[in-house]
Amino acid sequence: MRLSLWLRLGTVLPALVCLVAIACRYGVASPHPQQSGSQPPTGMEKIKHVVWVIQENHSFDNYFGTFPGVDGIPPATCLPKMPGSKACVKPFHMPAGAPPCDLGHAWPLAHAAYDNGKMDGFVWAEGTSYTMGYYDRRDIPNYWSYAEHFTLCDRFFSSLLGPSGPNHVYTVAAQSGGLIVNVATLKELEKTLDDPAGFSFASIVNLFEKTKLSWKYYVQTLPAPLASKFTKYGGVFSPAPDVYNLWNPLPGFKAVRDNPALMAHMQDLKEYYRDLDQGTLPQVCWIVPYFEDSEHPPSPIAAGMWYVTKLINALMTSRYWSDSVIFLTWDDYGGFYDHVEPPVVDAFGYGPRVPMIVISPYAKPGYIAHTTYDLTSVLKFIEERWGMGHLTARDDRANGMLDCFDFSQAANPPLVIPVPAKLRFRSGAPCSFPPSLPLPYLPYTAPRIRRVAPPPQKR
Repeated sequence: MRLSLWLRLGTVLPALVCLVAIACRYGVASPHPQQSGSQPPTGMEKIKHVVWVIQENHSFDNYFGTFPGVDGIPPATCLPKMPGSKACVKPFHMPAGAPPCDLGHAWPLAHAAYDNGKMDGFVWAEGTSYTMGYYDRRDIPNYWSYAEHFTLCDRFFSSLLGPSGPNHVYTVAAQSGGLIVNVATLKELEKTLDDPAGFSFASIVNLFEKTKLSWKYYVQTLPAPLASKFTKYGGVFSPAPDVYNLWNPLPGFKAVRDNPALMAHMQDLKEYYRDLDQGTLPQVCWIVPYFEDSEHPPSPIAAGMWYVTKLINALMTSRYWSDSVIFLTWDDYGGFYDHVEPPVVDAFGYGPRVPMIVISPYAKPGYIAHTTYDLTSVLKFIEERWGMGHLTARDDRANGMLDCFDFSQAANPPLVIPVPAKLRFRSGAPCSFPPSLPLPYLPYTAPRIRRVAPPPQKR
């Protein structure tokens, strides 16, 4: 029998009572990182640098649901406007400038959209038809070009059926410490966990230190005066890379925060370009954006696409292209529809599919990987490459991205996409859509707007 499917119903409050017990029973976390010291799979040693670019809030169907050859949007899809309603909304190409606001993707909304695996609650849970909008080559041509030239994964899932904060913690720890929601500051985190240490469990940094692996966490930052205008919206506009926020989880770990040597690995994104130029790129790094380049609604997706293109161009034209891999993914579904039911692996996940493009000289060219992966699969790849064991049951059991590679193939050439000289984008003011029906539990609130007329239903 599958593990506690009832946890994914909209009735969230009773579920919270037993989450910890279920997590312990099914071995979500190992008390200590496990080391193996094993040799990497054959050919994997050709990868000497892992660059993990993490963007925000788009499901697989939202970006690649019409991409040729993938498990994309089924032709007959039409989701009910309300539970049990015959009136429904079909997928449509997203109008220019839409959506004007963020779509809800908190734990209760995600479970309502999931609807016990039927994946049909998105419209009423999100409170807007924009959940059914999709983008394609007209909107994100660079991403489609990367997918055509390298490897696109169509069964890559977010790690937790919920929002950004806990999913980002999975990218460094293969767990999130239970059901934490979008707690935006260290003070909120400590209160939520009832622990002044914040996150007290191990992160992959523990394994890096034992194996002497070089690493950095690059954070695109804003000047302090500009950042201060946005700090109330999710805490993702930090002017400093050493401050905990939703997309920058490592300062939330006491073992990292209390160690100046480890905190020195948290660096401004400008250091990424400097490291490429000076030959000091670490073996493993993460890159996270600030809001306007994140693709998080209402930020324009084109701004994020060109920001990512600059990151990729810089590596492709550096000395590091020949022995690197770029894992380009999005942290959670962002409230956008996806039709594939996520596998139930424990009390918290998986969440809906998100795009993953694997870019490397050794990525299979023009390949669509149908293997099941999640965010912890990238950690598994790193762990296998450098023989460092695992952190939790999640990364131990995850598939390690190897289906995306052919280490015996002729190396793929770089795909450098010219960046226009002048790019100007403007983000809208933070706002969100309320759900169409009251939900049992809302962990946080954001500014809301009156309902926007639904977009046209033409495909």
